[in-house]
Amino acid sequence: MSIAHALFWLGLISGPAPDYAYLPSRVRIILESKSTTTSQVEWTLSWFGSYNDGLVERHITRTSDETIWESNLGDEKGQHNAAFYHWPGPNATEEQLRREMVPKELVAGIRNKLIYDDRAWYIAHAERPLSGYASPAAKTTDWLPSDLKSIGLAPYEESESDANPLNLYRDDFEGFEKSTFRDGWESGYPTVTAEWGDRRALTWRFDDRRGGQPVQASFYRFDKLVNYSQTEYERAGERWFPKSVRFYREDSASPYKIIDVQRATFDEPWHMKEITPSDIGALAGTQFLGADGLSWWTGTDLIPNDDFLELLYLDDSIMDQRIAEMMVEGTKQTVDEYRGALRRAGVALREQYRKKYGEDFQLTKLRPDEKDEWDVYVEKFIAEHKLPEPGIKRANEIRDSAKKLRDAHRLKNSAELKKARKSGDKKKIAEFESVEKRIFERMLERPLQKLPRMSDDAKKDSSAPPP
Repeated sequence: MSIAHALFWLGLISGPAPDYAYLPSRVRIILESKSTTTSQVEWTLSWFGSYNDGLVERHITRTSDETIWESNLGDEKGQHNAAFYHWPGPNATEEQLRREMVPKELVAGIRNKLIYDDRAWYIAHAERPLSGYASPAAKTTDWLPSDLKSIGLAPYEESESDANPLNLYRDDFEGFEKSTFRDGWESGYPTVTAEWGDRRALTWRFDDRRGGQPVQASFYRFDKLVNYSQTEYERAGERWFPKSVRFYREDSASPYKIIDVQRATFDEPWHMKEITPSDIGALAGTQFLGADGLSWWTGTDLIPNDDFLELLYLDDSIMDQRIAEMMVEGTKQTVDEYRGALRRAGVALREQYRKKYGEDFQLTKLRPDEKDEWDVYVEKFIAEHKLPEPGIKRANEIRDSAKKLRDAHRLKNSAELKKARKSGDKKKIAEFESVEKRIFERMLERPLQKLPRMSDDAKKDSSAPPP
């Protein structure tokens, strides 16, 4: 099965519906179960044994249509499973492990995974979002959120496993689509067994009293039990949803990991209706490395390195101040000196434009008493929603940030846009207009729409009786 097909299984990329025809009906029902418009699931992952014994990581998974955001908050100190400078091997002594182990406080923080715009995004430190990873979802098996809906089909929980709902490694999953399936019974439960490849087998046990959900999944290699899981379910609205999943190695009676769901809600009015990279911590100027090379988040889009630097040189203020502060950490340069260097590069870039196009491309400057259409839009919004003073201040900050990015794009594209209008190139003109429309919607309109709700929430909190 291709990686793209595996991602289809998880529902992480759009396109034609995957073909489940070769799968037994009991498995198809789980994978084709009705999805929700929005959801929020709060859950924990507990670790047992070895150097992660006792770790309990807190998670929140949010969905909105095809967007999935999994936030790993870590334990109460924000810490996660152990990381190593160099892996000393499975037979390493405790002393070797301690020597190679990265201090947990260095990797503590909020880890965010996101499926958005057909990309898999990952920020390892949401509190310090200087950089992250982002690749087309079809090109990566990394940074993918857990598929809680079908977790009962998975015999084990491993963060390194590949992108398929069975959590199997690539070598084990290879050839699964050619499986031979057979029905059976085990301990009073109906079962389905898949057999494929070099003597690999996976047996699911289903419980018809729980809506036909998989309550046990056991994976065998060469007739030997390798891993198995056991899942308990609870009614959540109109659906059965995993309440607890225990993962075991071989025939051990003690689990090595447990997933516990504390709360699962679906299609509630208070759910996030839209989730973007900005919500998981990305700022204007956060760098993302991936299959397509280095890109930068502008607040609305992920754009290639050269394109962002060009915008940055034209207007250094499009980079968030917090990113600029992190950029100079560990250097002798101040933020003002760093921004000054960017502005000098901008002067040189404008000179290149002047030589190339024969004129100096500057934006039309408004008189102090003049307002452009975005100023007017914000003023009307403030008046219509009767925003309090803090809301007005935030609305103006949102306006200024959006206009900076818009004006940088206008300056960069002014020559090409003038050329397109002169030649009547409607397609090119539409491309430029779509960029500006996206900036308006994502950096001005949508953030403004959240302000009245924030004000209402604050009023509710202030009027609520003390606990």
